[in-house]
This record gives sequence, C-alpha cells and structure tokens, in this order.
Amino acid sequence: MEKTSSRWWDIPSALILFLAVLFSAWRLQTTDWTEGLGHVRNVAIAGFIVGLALGQSRFQKRGVFWLTLGYMLVTFIWQWLRAIGFNESETYLGDRLLILFGRLFTDLKELSSGRSVEDQFFVMMLLCIPFWFASLYGGYQLTRHASFLASVLPNGILMFLIHIYHYTTRDYTWMIGAYLFLALMLLSRQKYQIDRRKWSLERVQVSSDSSIDITNTTVIVAAALVVLAWGVPYVLPSTANGREFWQNTSREWFSGDRFEKMFASVNKESQPIPRNFQTQMSLGVRVPQSDLVVFQVYVPSSAQDFPRLYWRGQVFDHYENESWQTTGREEIRKDSSGGDFDVPDLENRERLGFTFDVFVDGQIILYTPSQPIWVNHDSILLHSKLSEDTEEDDPILDVMALRASPNLEAGDVYRASALLADPIIPELQQAGEDYPEWVTEKYLQLPADFSPRIRALANEIAAPYDTPYDKTSAITEYLRNTITYASTISFPDESVDQLEYFLFESQRGFCNYSASAEVLMLRSIGIPARLAVGYAQGEPNLQNSIYVVRERDLHAWPEVYFPGYGWIEFEPTGNQDPLDRPEEREVIPETVATPSNPIRQLPLGEEETPPIDPLTLEKPSFTSTLTRFTWVLYVLGGVLFVLTVIFLKQRYAPNVSFAFMLKRAIERSGWDVPAWLNRWLVFANLPSIERYFHSVNASLGWLGRPQPVHATAAERARALQKLLPAASDSIEALLVEHQSQLFRPQGGSESTARRAAWDILYKTARERLNLSAAE
Repeated sequence: MEKTSSRWWDIPSALILFLAVLFSAWRLQTTDWTEGLGHVRNVAIAGFIVGLALGQSRFQKRGVFWLTLGYMLVTFIWQWLRAIGFNESETYLGDRLLILFGRLFTDLKELSSGRSVEDQFFVMMLLCIPFWFASLYGGYQLTRHASFLASVLPNGILMFLIHIYHYTTRDYTWMIGAYLFLALMLLSRQKYQIDRRKWSLERVQVSSDSSIDITNTTVIVAAALVVLAWGVPYVLPSTANGREFWQNTSREWFSGDRFEKMFASVNKESQPIPRNFQTQMSLGVRVPQSDLVVFQVYVPSSAQDFPRLYWRGQVFDHYENESWQTTGREEIRKDSSGGDFDVPDLENRERLGFTFDVFVDGQIILYTPSQPIWVNHDSILLHSKLSEDTEEDDPILDVMALRASPNLEAGDVYRASALLADPIIPELQQAGEDYPEWVTEKYLQLPADFSPRIRALANEIAAPYDTPYDKTSAITEYLRNTITYASTISFPDESVDQLEYFLFESQRGFCNYSASAEVLMLRSIGIPARLAVGYAQGEPNLQNSIYVVRERDLHAWPEVYFPGYGWIEFEPTGNQDPLDRPEEREVIPETVATPSNPIRQLPLGEEETPPIDPLTLEKPSFTSTLTRFTWVLYVLGGVLFVLTVIFLKQRYAPNVSFAFMLKRAIERSGWDVPAWLNRWLVFANLPSIERYFHSVNASLGWLGRPQPVHATAAERARALQKLLPAASDSIEALLVEHQSQLFRPQGGSESTARRAAWDILYKTARERLNLSAAE
C-alpha cells in the first residue's frame, strides 16, 4: 500500500528494536519456567514484524484492531500446534486443532472452576499473549508514530518483571544492560533522523561520513552510560558521604519491601512443573459395566485367607467442591533395583508378592495391593512426606500412587510386593485413638461448608458405640443397608449438595458416593479416613490363585487408619460382598511355617511368586490411543470465543449447558419446546465418542434395520456388521472406543472414533445409493 506522510521508517531503527525484542524473549527463556518457551520467542518475533507492517499500512484503528486479532489467532495456533507432540495417527489438521482447543478448553475449565491448572502447555500459551502484544505494539509505534518510549517500554517492562521473579544463583543483569544499551542506540538513531530531516529542510550541508561518526559516538556514549549505571553502586560506598547517600537512596527507593508490595499479588512460589498424575477426581455420574479384561493377578497361597483383596491405584485425601484431590504432589523416580520404599506402619503386616498380567495397551497406573513397597517395573512415585522438617536422605513416604515409566502394554507382566494387614475384630477394637500427627493433619479434613445433616447422621449412627472400629462398622452397615446400588446417578436441575442428596433423597448410587460419604462421615466424628480408587478383587478361579479383573470391577472404597495397623479397608457399597473380618484368629498348626519377616529386603521371595500358567482366556487384540482431551463444539470461534463462553457460563449459568438455557427460555416464553431441541439437549450432553457411536444407529435406520431401545451397543454393532460388511473394521474400532469411553478411566480415542464414524456413514451412503453394486 502507498505510505502516507505520517508514516516513519528506518531500517537500522527497526533492526535495533528487533534485537531488543529478542533480548526480552531470551530473558524469558533463561528462566526455564516451563517447556516451549522458544515458541513464545517466535510469537514475539512474529508480533514485532506484524506491528511494523501495520504501522506502515494505511489501516485505521479499527482495521488495525481486527488485523491484529486475525494475525494473533493464526500465529498462536501455528506455534501452539508446533509445541504439541502429535503421534503418527494425528496427521490431519482438523484432528490437531480439536486436540489443541480441547486442551485449552480443559485448562480454562479448570481455571474457571477455581482449581489449579497443572498443565505446562497452558503456562506457555498464557506467556504468548503479553509478548505478542508488547512486541506488536512496539513495532507499530515505531513505524506509525516514531515514538521511542512506546517502542521500548512494553518489552522492557516484561523483561524487568521476569528478572525480578526469576530466582536463580546466576547473574542475568547483563541482559538488562544490553537492553538499555539497545534502547539508547534507538534513541540516538531517532534523534539523528529527526535532525537530518531538519537539516534537509534548512538546506544544511552534512558530510556523508557524519552518519558513521554519529553512530560510533552513540555506541561509545551508550556503553559508557550503561557501565556507569552499573558501576555507581560499587563506586559510591568507597567514601563515607557516598555510603550515606547510597544507603538512604537505596533504602527509600530500592528496598525489597517496596518491590514486594508492588508485586504482592504475584505468586512467586508457583513455578510450573510437569505432572505425571491426575490429582483430582470428581464424583461422576456413571461407572463402567464392561466385561473387558484389564489385567489378571496371580496371588500367593497365603493371601487366599484374607477376607478381601483390593487392587489400589491411587488415594485421595482432600474433598472440596464435590471432588477429591491428592494434596501430596511430590514425585520421585524409582528403579526396580532400588529396593523397598520407606513407608510407615510396618508392624502387624505380612509381606506378600503378586504378579500382574496386563491385558490392555497404554496402562499408566501400577495397580498393587494396599501399602505397596516394591515393584519390578521402573516407576514414578507420587507421595507426600510424613514430616516436612525431616532432613533424612530416605524419608518415610505416604505413597499415593505409582505410575509405570514407560507405560505398560498388553502382554506386559510386572510383580509387586506389598505389606498386607489381616487383623481380627478385637484387635481393631483395641487399637485405640493414638493417631500420629501426620494422620490427623491430613486425613481429618472437611470442606468449610460441610453438610450439618451429614454430620448429624454420622453422630446419630455412631452414638451407641465406643471404639473407632465399632463406629466405622456401624456407618458401613448403615450405607450397605440404606443405599441401593445403581450404576448411574442423576441430580435435579437446581443446585444441590450431591452427597446430601445421595444420602437423604435418592439413596441410590455407586461406589464413589458410598465411599466418599463414609470417609466424610468418619472424619466428622474424628476418625481419620481417605478414599482409595482402583479395582475390586475380580473373579477368582477355583483355587483362588488367579483373579481376572475386568473394567466393571473399577471401584472406590474407604480406608480407615488404626494405630499399629495402618490403613484398613471397609466396604460400604451394596453390590460388593461384605468385608467380614473374623472374631478370632485361626490357630496355625505347628507344622506350618510361620510367615517370613515382613520387612526383609528381598523384593520377592520364591514362595511369593506364583507360576504363570497359560490361560485359555483370549486377550483383546485391539489398540486404543489414550487421550485426555474433550470434544470442542466451537473450534472456529477460536480463543476469544472460548473465553467469552467461559465468562458468560460462569457469570450467568455456571452449571447448565447452552441447550438447556435455550429450552428454559422457550418454556418461560410460554411456547412449546420443539422436539428437535429436546433431542439436541440429550445429544449435546453425551460425551463426544457416544455421539460418534450414533453413526451406527443412523446407519441401521438408513438401511431399514433400526434396533429396539433395549439393544446394547455391541448388539447394534454386530447387526450393522452383518448389513454392512465393508465397514466391519470401522464398526469394530468405534465399538471399542465407545466401550473405552464408558468403562475405562482413561477414556477412548476421539480421533479414532471420529474417523471410524465418518467411514461408517460414507459406506452406508454408498450402500444406500447402490454405488457399491454399480462399481
């Protein structure tokens, strides 16, 4: 476009400011606060170039505003896509955009819910925003208005803030000095350009070498000023008067207290770190019912006398806003050759070894019995220390979860040792209430708005009993006798306390609610308890030596602390067999060997490792791609649209969908709600993979074979496979992802389900139009 007389352009000035922008972004990279900071630098460079171009253009403010947003969206998506490590199956741009915006939407949802966002990628995305606008604004001001301060201040302020809040032993002040040097160079260059124009108008003769002389002088003067500024604090204290002057000045203007007040709202301690665990779990609305085999466990003969075995995956200790959290966020890597974990409560427990045969790909969590102390697979250990003041090299750890590193695949086998407790009832009754401090500090937490009705109910049930065990047993039996098991749970439209509604109104639900209710009820009467999540023991063989664990065995249960025994499981969920402990300990004949030392250092004794016999059970042959992203309905709206929707949803309708708000508005207007809106409401509330599975239902209808309402997903898929053999593989893949979404804690692969659904619809259309026969 043709430049106007108000525009200003000078290549050396642009290069100097470009170097200043690079130094500002480089200072951010030195912090190493999160991964992908190089992409923030690229965004800053792109923003600067766009700013230079927009400043030179003839667009007015409105046009500049919309072009800025457009270029920002394109640049951000370009760099954010490059920052995500996609696998080979995610080659389509549409798939990548869905993953990108799904990740962004998930992080924003966590943020809007008041929870901490642990995703490093989200931090990188946020940092892109100030660097984009600072660099773009600097370039725009340089070419549009030749404004020195407006050009250098934005990136200079960012650099200054980063320098203040980057705690490191290395000295990076030289980078600020370099930035000031470039700023002085830019100031001198702009002054020279102004004077040159003035000289030209006044017809002043200027030597051709004057530009070089002025530049050299500027470099020397700028360097001298920077050196002087850096040297003053070291020169003044050499004299008494200088020391007094410097102390008064520094105390008044440069005290740490002043800067702490300036930036008091910034949490300097929250440095983003990579997370290997999901440390939050909502109560949920359904549980899996699939027969898919997850793993099978070979147990030693000495474990067959235990009343119940549980395969624990993770424990949660903090309940707030109807969801559980794991407050222990420390992670350490453990090699299989590293020996036992240092854990509490070793007494009154027996060390046993178990072998796990994995049946599905991508298993992340190493499931073990309660109180694991060793696994023969390299792992990442999520834990919290029993005492924050300990300085021991190997402190005692409260183990929360174990993650396989690398992930497990179908056919992998791992072994685990655990300390199991099998107390009898009188022993637990006599355990007392001498709880350790680390237990009472962490495992008696209740939300600030804890329901008085639930507290009163717990006190009423426990009132006739004296010991913690008897009170726990009474609450357990109350829940088993009062609550009817249901695999799904629903709540009224109005806001309610979910656990209060579960206990007093519906009295229907599944393990998450029963276990959570018991944990909180016990805490309300002073008994430490926590929530454990994993799998129930599964289906045993005739000898009780092998347990087949399926997805329908996914389970949650309470663990209650007893001094001298540690964490003991209880079973309040009605669809599980009661966990009955004996009144008396069985007398072991003298000919039977006594249990081995529970704290010996051998990872597994020979007697603990059962032989792995070939089984006739066929393993699943499918491969599922794990994904943690949800379906995003409005991708084309971009980041601004998502932010607007989040704001409006939080401001006006925090717990309902758009379809529900539309339906409510129509009803209030006195109109009849159209059938399509009701169908939309039902369809919109389904998870994305379940929506994709509706391609099977649609195809059956198009081919004239609609299935009855009571037909299962598998029956529908098999019926369509008979009608449409060409799409058999896609139907099978969609069925697998549908079952994974419903029944696996990790969910299914949206991209695989989407491609399978489109392939089914395409081949159904060809069959319906008889195109296959025509070919």
